Amino acid sequence: MDRLTAMQVFRAVVEEGSFAGGARQLGLSNGMVSKQISRLEAELGVRLLMRTTRSLQLTAEGEHYLAGACRVLNDLQALEDSLGERQGEVRGRLKMSAPMDFSIQCLMPALAHFRQTYPYVELDLRLEDRHVDLMAEDYDLVIRAGALSDSSLIARRLAGTQVGVYASPGYLAENGTPEVPEDLAHHRCLNYTQQREGPVWSFMVDGRPRKIRLSPTFSCDSGRGLVEAAAQGIGITCKPDFLVANDVANGRLVPLLVDYWCAPVDIHLVYAERDMQPARLRALIEVLCEHFARIGHTMMPDVLATSPTAVRDTTAVNDVGQNDLSPLEVVKPGLRP
Repeated sequence: MDRLTAMQVFRAVVEEGSFAGGARQLGLSNGMVSKQISRLEAELGVRLLMRTTRSLQLTAEGEHYLAGACRVLNDLQALEDSLGERQGEVRGRLKMSAPMDFSIQCLMPALAHFRQTYPYVELDLRLEDRHVDLMAEDYDLVIRAGALSDSSLIARRLAGTQVGVYASPGYLAENGTPEVPEDLAHHRCLNYTQQREGPVWSFMVDGRPRKIRLSPTFSCDSGRGLVEAAAQGIGITCKPDFLVANDVANGRLVPLLVDYWCAPVDIHLVYAERDMQPARLRALIEVLCEHFARIGHTMMPDVLATSPTAVRDTTAVNDVGQNDLSPLEVVKPGLRP
């Protein structure tokens, strides 16, 4: 059998979570995909996937084989890309993960420019707020917001935004306005379930960071969903300014605790270090960094210039340096999303 084809089929099945999904990705029949996996397992003498009527799960042997297969396929693709690069072409496929709300609000213009500049590169963008494993799930690049943990991956700061606390005028009329962060314990707070720390909001009090653990009354896995919930009077939300700008402008939301600006949030590109970095990945990183360096603080809509949080935004970003958006300064090895 063609071992490289079998590796591609195996990787596609794992990426899509089903034989049917893998078949769609590769343009093959379900039967052909099933036959390829069965033959691969027979030749290797191990079971790679545990199959049930509803799901597929990698065995320990499958996880080990997947990691090696991805390295082989990526190295082969990088070799082929280098030949195309010698001829002045950048082509191939990039698999990328990014937070949904940030992508819709801020990322798409940069990707549109990338597609115009490099029309032969296929982008597979997954909009998801969960924490993906870049290596195990074979992503070329992920965009992550918030603190990063140590690892062998490379993180490059793309931009920064400011988090604020917001509620609707109707909610405040009914429940009063919190004056200090501790007052939130007596309010209905909305929980973002994808936050890794759980229901914890960060503030600056007397020049020191303070974390407030909440007892939320409403939870949602969508940032935009929580903004709408707050606008409907369900409770108080804590969200990036760029996500709430329009609702602040039209009076649906009011910024709260303006004397206790929240800790700024960094947004990073994260990718693996390789001996042969594909030209298409280098090109995408360059386009993204240049785009956000060019727009700078205008990543946040102009409407916030007149909001009470605008002063906090400028102060918070200045505290971490005006040059933090530079694509040349922000490479930080040893981080992971």
